[in-house]
Amino acid sequence: MYLPKLIPFGMLLSQEHDTNKSANDLVRRAPDAVPRGYIIEHCTVPGVVALTFDDGPYTFTNHVLDLLDQYNAKATFFINGDNWSRHIDRKSTPWPETLRRMVGSGHQVGSHTWSHADLTAADSATRRREMYLLEKALVKVLGRYPTYFRPPYATCSPQCLAEVEQMGYHVINFDVDPKDYLYNQPWTVDEAMRRFSQAVDAGQPGSSFLVLSHDVQEQTAKTLTPFMLQKIHEHGYRAVTVGECLGDPPENWRFADDIPDWGDESDKDTTTWFGSWLGSGYGPVDKYVQTVLDHRPF
Repeated sequence: MYLPKLIPFGMLLSQEHDTNKSANDLVRRAPDAVPRGYIIEHCTVPGVVALTFDDGPYTFTNHVLDLLDQYNAKATFFINGDNWSRHIDRKSTPWPETLRRMVGSGHQVGSHTWSHADLTAADSATRRREMYLLEKALVKVLGRYPTYFRPPYATCSPQCLAEVEQMGYHVINFDVDPKDYLYNQPWTVDEAMRRFSQAVDAGQPGSSFLVLSHDVQEQTAKTLTPFMLQKIHEHGYRAVTVGECLGDPPENWRFADDIPDWGDESDKDTTTWFGSWLGSGYGPVDKYVQTVLDHRPF
């Protein structure tokens, strides 16, 4: 059986963490086809291309969704809560509807942290806050939160890996980087297209690709994405989600809402809610983090 290329950062930390789990935790944790505690860079299913879009939702995201619909293609969106867009869970913004459209169209939604924080540089409390704030916003909009995570800046230290494993996440990077964030002008986007073509054109029968891109970049949405979709079609590949490219069924891509409810927050976005929660006497962020961990399904 072909296995993905894995970067075993955090393996020893993960083993140490596992020995400290209670027997009950070990029984409750279901087996996974996709490993945790590693950085996954490659698909395992042959003949597919997993397009991924980071940093959204944003102004250009719906255009990307239109193009995916046009090609009957699926993709994965690694979402931020407070980066290019803000208040992704506030009803007065377009972002909740965009997120629901992603899921309704069969795309995968993953975590990219709340504010695009570097989790390698962050301390433990910041890492967990970044993950849980986004979870809470996505639960409010979608009724679920993801099990797949892409680390900002493509970096997750051994300590980061051990902690996100504890939270239940698969860590996903990529093996094709068109560097669309560097070539986001009409006169430079050709270089991003060239980089994508170079990778795909070099593929052999049964090859597959896991591609980084950014739906917040105008030229990515308007020029690079249709080019990639056409190239995928010409080569006879299928455009799929990251979960599908790893042989993972859709029911494993998310958890249902197991985040504790701290009262009526229907009129609050996540940032406002978190600030009011801290000021309400419940306690510091560490208490909230531990309470969330206690509700994890494994």
